Amino acid sequence: MLLYTLKNNKLFIITLIVFVVLVTFLDKNSLINNWQVRGKIRDLEQQKKFYMEKIAEDSLMLENLKDNKFLEKYARENFYMKRKNETIYIVK
Repeated sequence: MLLYTLKNNKLFIITLIVFVVLVTFLDKNSLINNWQVRGKIRDLEQQKKFYMEKIAEDSLMLENLKDNKFLEKYARENFYMKRKNETIYIVK
């Protein structure tokens, strides 16, 4: 009887070890692979958030550039454009 339970315990332990190794390392959907994929998903979600904010900023800028007064101000500030008979002094 004692010998039978020892064999069952050894068989159980070996089976458990094989199962843990399979699930952790060897399977296509292993825990390590799962952690790596979750890290990539987190990075991609952060990139998505960044680009969505950039799209919102650029959409606002596009709407503002349709206004002639804002367009003139933007051109003067960023491209140093001027009207005829006008002098520009750049102060930094």
